[in-house]
Amino acid sequence: MRGESKILVAAIIFSVLLIIGFVALSGKSSSEEIKPMGDVSGISVEPSNYNLGDVPIKGGTVTKEYKIKNTTNNTIKLKKLATSCMCTKAKVKIGDKETRLFGMEGMGDKNPSVNLEVAPNEEMLVTAIFDPAAHGPQGVGPFDRSVFLTFSDPSGVRELKFSGKVVS
Repeated sequence: MRGESKILVAAIIFSVLLIIGFVALSGKSSSEEIKPMGDVSGISVEPSNYNLGDVPIKGGTVTKEYKIKNTTNNTIKLKKLATSCMCTKAKVKIGDKETRLFGMEGMGDKNPSVNLEVAPNEEMLVTAIFDPAAHGPQGVGPFDRSVFLTFSDPSGVRELKFSGKVVS
């Protein structure tokens, strides 16, 4: 019985330490806090929204581009890129630097950091690629999708939108 109680105590201590470690690692410091979606000061977007109209399910992917400009006198930092759905991928190009395609986060998946700097008055091009067939025949109908740009300096998330209707 004595050996069993030592094992039980060790298991409880291990569990408590594991929980404390998880909480410590998952918490964000105040310097990493990101403001909610909306306008990020010093960033202009052209256009901020596309209406794709009717998109044939068998018509292949649809690609749209957004021009983002740093209108400040300071360098801004793009930290992350993500999309609202698995049917959408996005990438960013700044000068001769281009990221890989990024998709939706969720179910434990997180996109890696982008960590790109945008100089004063520099433009970046965000390319969104929508696959109308990604959801199969049950995906026919209206849709609203987004690309999320997370900035750390200035802090905030800028949402780029597009919508339409998948048709047979």
